[in-house]
Amino acid sequence: MTRTKAKHNLILSVCSFFAVHLIATSNDWYRSLAWIDIPAHFLGGVMAAAIFYWFFYKNPSYFDTARSFWVTLFLVLGWTALTGVLWEFAEFLYDLGIATYSLPLKTLQFGLMDTLGDLLSDLFGGLALAIFVRLRYHR
Repeated sequence: MTRTKAKHNLILSVCSFFAVHLIATSNDWYRSLAWIDIPAHFLGGVMAAAIFYWFFYKNPSYFDTARSFWVTLFLVLGWTALTGVLWEFAEFLYDLGIATYSLPLKTLQFGLMDTLGDLLSDLFGGLALAIFVRLRYHR
């Protein structure tokens, strides 16, 4: 796959993810279809890791992802965790805005267990992509 095609696929995937998230939020699927939250965060972790790999494949002078699997895995999971935490902060701020301005919208945060489960799902998604990249491209 060429870099241009990979970039287009990544952009399409991220845009599709956000579109599905907006539809799920507006239809309150995260409450009525509670199971949808885990795959959404898993895919979010996969996409965060894909952005990491895309950046470093595009800029190999910064870091060679093929050199050390364990260092790469640590960095991928760190990036994925940071992305997941920022996502959870965004959900928190969204809910804070709803409460502050009494908007007729549903909240996104369902408590500590939900947040920790979301972050764990993000990490599993990042781990899955890291293992896939290792097995597929760096044997």
